[in-house]
Amino acid sequence: MFALGRPRRILIPRGAGPSKRWGTPQPGHAPRPVRVAELRRETAETLTLVLEPEDGVMPAFRAGQYFTHCFEIDGQTVRRAYSLSAPEGGGLACTIKLIPGGWVSSHIQDALQVGSRYRLLGPTGDFLLEEGDGPLRFLAGGSGITPVISLVETALAKNPRRAIRLVYASRSQDQVIFGERLRELARHHPSLELVQVLSQPQAGWNGERGRLDAARIVALLGVQADADYYLCGPGGLMETAETALREAGVPAACIRHERFLAAPKTQSRPTLPQEILFKQSGRVVTQRPGESILEAGLREGLPLQFSCMVGGCAHCKIQVLEGEVALNEPNCLSPEERAAGYTLACSACATGPLSVAA
Repeated sequence: MFALGRPRRILIPRGAGPSKRWGTPQPGHAPRPVRVAELRRETAETLTLVLEPEDGVMPAFRAGQYFTHCFEIDGQTVRRAYSLSAPEGGGLACTIKLIPGGWVSSHIQDALQVGSRYRLLGPTGDFLLEEGDGPLRFLAGGSGITPVISLVETALAKNPRRAIRLVYASRSQDQVIFGERLRELARHHPSLELVQVLSQPQAGWNGERGRLDAARIVALLGVQADADYYLCGPGGLMETAETALREAGVPAACIRHERFLAAPKTQSRPTLPQEILFKQSGRVVTQRPGESILEAGLREGLPLQFSCMVGGCAHCKIQVLEGEVALNEPNCLSPEERAAGYTLACSACATGPLSVAA
């Protein structure tokens, strides 16, 4: 018998900042087997995987989107979302920041080689170019250049004279990703203004230096009434930039952002089965030890929506009606969503009898 006591919700704290929306999902896409065709070292900390679909059919994608990569590591399927670094029609390439000692990073560094095979989900993402030929302003921080270079190259391919300003912040010269590729773009497209800013430059650097504060971000990007602004990088930089641009008079509708989250840290999951009532369908599903709410529901055939499966897109967001959950951190839920009782089915598990609105 499914029984619930007094309504309670566990809301595990997370750093401040709005919800990160990685995607307008494309449900129903089956995992796509791919083969590693090339491993391209960009910097000591970044690696580009050039992939070929096993069936020979190149997936259609939009500049700025990402794929969820499904690796088999130590008998487990581990998923990570990585942005595309190729322009539209330019092949299938994803650039990854490698984290020393990281579980997935170590697998990518040590196990992947030309000829390795695994699976992709996607593409997904709504960090996309708007229609039109108006001016574009980009701010990229660190590995945030990954989807941005795809957007810039795609925009210039469509209109080589489109006015674009790219402000790219890195720590030092040896951590600039796609350095030569960006310089080549600027050489061939006078309409592209490339501004590189290094916070800890090495000897010989004659460009912009220092950290980006609000005033400097506005000064470097400029405020233009008909421009669209794209921000991608660490959360703190993006929040500073968005606030500064809004205060400078840029409409919210003209600002788009992509925030990169750290790999989620899995919370301890219950060792006993737990019952979950999916209110909309009236189905009661038993969550097995180690399963997420999403995994339990999908196993029982419930038509639950999801996309990235790593807590980054919020497409699997569900509202907790009664009961408690443990939720992996970090994830993309905003404080307002948490306060309203929402959780992410892909990253949460029931710690006792649970009722959800799905």
